[in-house]
Amino acid sequence: MSQTVHPERSRGAHRVHSPPSTPLGMHGGAVLLLLLTGCTTVVPMQTASAVDRGRFRVGGQLSTAAFCGSIAEGGLGVTRCTEYPDGIPIPELRANARYGLGHGFDVGASLQGHGSIFAPERAFQFGVSADLKGELLRLPTSGPTHIVSVGLLGGMAIAGRFGLPLWPQVEWALPLFYGLQFRHWELVLSANASNRFTKSPNISPSTDTVRVGFTVGLFHRQPAGFALQLGYTTDPARFSYGTLQLQLGVFWDR
Repeated sequence: MSQTVHPERSRGAHRVHSPPSTPLGMHGGAVLLLLLTGCTTVVPMQTASAVDRGRFRVGGQLSTAAFCGSIAEGGLGVTRCTEYPDGIPIPELRANARYGLGHGFDVGASLQGHGSIFAPERAFQFGVSADLKGELLRLPTSGPTHIVSVGLLGGMAIAGRFGLPLWPQVEWALPLFYGLQFRHWELVLSANASNRFTKSPNISPSTDTVRVGFTVGLFHRQPAGFALQLGYTTDPARFSYGTLQLQLGVFWDR
């Protein structure tokens, strides 16, 4: 997910010292803004089907926030994706690689990076993740093949800017995929739950953030190629206040 802004669910956090001051009336008040932090794509773009045994699938994706805000409060707005303290986000870039293990399993790894313009504390973030996925069900029919799979992901990242303390992060996620596989296309619906632990130089104790996400994507197959995906990520405690993301990917089978 490109770097976007939405409230985080933190347990027992309190401020130790504050970043540069902001007018209390700006975008709903400084108290609310201190609860808003950037987020990135949790689960890399991928099909519900596993990569064939002994084959590699490599590629990259571009993720950007389409809208952020509260549906219940009457609409969404791009300006909510650019709130203090994370500046103006630029799209996230992610490089992906997957390897087929056979028997409906594959393993993947990814590198991601993104940044924010005018960010006072977290102008950049670089991260790495690894995941394992297994097919639970593959049901061929006279039309598309139905596929259900589940994965487990772990990752870490470092955010910050030169000259200031860094913000290390550790994250895990549990994604569930449902795919309709046609001859040259695969339509994928997915849902995921994730937990992010962030060690902040400005908040004590560290934050523990829970998120849920949902995506719908279309992937070209045989051969792998262009992919397009739309996702929604949010705090389950404030479900209507989330982030819509548009993701574009290109992949190759080797």
